[in-house]
Amino acid sequence: MKQHRWTFMLVIVVAALLLLYSVAFTVNFKEVCIIKTFGDAGPPIHGATHAGLHWKWPWPIQSLVRYDARTFVFEDTYQEVKTNDNLNLLVTVFCGWRIRDADVFLSSIKTIAEAESTLRDKVRGAKSEVVGRHPMEHFVNTDPNTMAIEQIEDEIRQKVSKIAMRDYGVEVVTVGIKALGLPKDVSKEVIENMKAERNREADSYRGSGQAIANAIRERAQTARNQIIEFAGNMAASIRAKGDRLAAEYYAKFKGKEPFAMFLRELEFLRETLKSNSVILLDASVLRSVGFFQEGPSLMTVKEQPTAAAKPPQQ
Repeated sequence: MKQHRWTFMLVIVVAALLLLYSVAFTVNFKEVCIIKTFGDAGPPIHGATHAGLHWKWPWPIQSLVRYDARTFVFEDTYQEVKTNDNLNLLVTVFCGWRIRDADVFLSSIKTIAEAESTLRDKVRGAKSEVVGRHPMEHFVNTDPNTMAIEQIEDEIRQKVSKIAMRDYGVEVVTVGIKALGLPKDVSKEVIENMKAERNREADSYRGSGQAIANAIRERAQTARNQIIEFAGNMAASIRAKGDRLAAEYYAKFKGKEPFAMFLRELEFLRETLKSNSVILLDASVLRSVGFFQEGPSLMTVKEQPTAAAKPPQQ
C-alpha cells in the first residue's frame, strides 16, 4: 500500500510540474515573446522592460512564440551599380536590424532567416537607387569635403527603414558602406580625372605663388628706389656742407698756402698713424737710433798712478 502511495504522489508531482511548465514561462532580457490565443497574437512582451516570470493558459488555448530581440547584422553582396555620371562602381553594404513590432513580424515574416532574406533584397534595391542619384566624386575623391559617404548611407537606411517597419515590424538600426571598388574600365578614367584635378590644384598654387613673388619684387624695387633716393639726398647734403666748410677754410688760409698744406700733412699723419702704426728709422742717418739696437757705449779710461812708488828705506 505504501508503494502505491509513493507512486501516486510522484504522479501528482510530475503532473503539477507539467501543468506549471505549460502555464508559466520566463522572458529573458534579450528576448521578445508573443502569446497566441487560439492563433491570434497578443501584445508582445519585451524582455528589456518586462523580463522575468509570466503566466499563460496551457496549450491549445494559448501558445508562446519567442524571438531574439538583439540586433542582427548581415552583409550585402559585392554588386556593380551605376552612378549619376554613368560610371560603374562596386559597392558592398552591411545592415543592422532588430524586431521592433513582434505582432507585425509574426503575421508577415515569422522567422529570422526569412526576415534577413527579405531585408537583403530591400537593401540591394535601395542601394542601387541611392547610388544612382550621386556622382562618382561623392564616393572617390581626394577632397574629403566633396565625399558624401555618410549622407549616402543615411539615405539607404531611411529608404529601407520605412518599408521594413511598416510591412515587417523590423527596425533598421544602421546601414553602412563596407567596401568600394572600381571596375578596370573605370579605374583608368578615375585616375585620369584625379590627375587632372591635382594638376588644376597645382596650377592654382603656382599662380598664387607667382602673384606673391611679383608683389614681393615690386615692394623690394620700391624700397630700393626709396633708399637710393634717400642716399642721394644725403650725399648731396653732405657735399653741400663740405663745400661750405671748404669755402670757409679757403678764406682763412688765403695767401698762406704753404702753412695750410703743412697743417693738412699733419692732419693726414695724425689720422694715418693713430693706431697699429710702425715707424722705421735708419741708424745711418740718425746715430742715436742705434742706441735702441746696441745700447750706448762710452770710452773706458785706465787709472794712472799719481806718484812714483818709493823704494823701501834701508
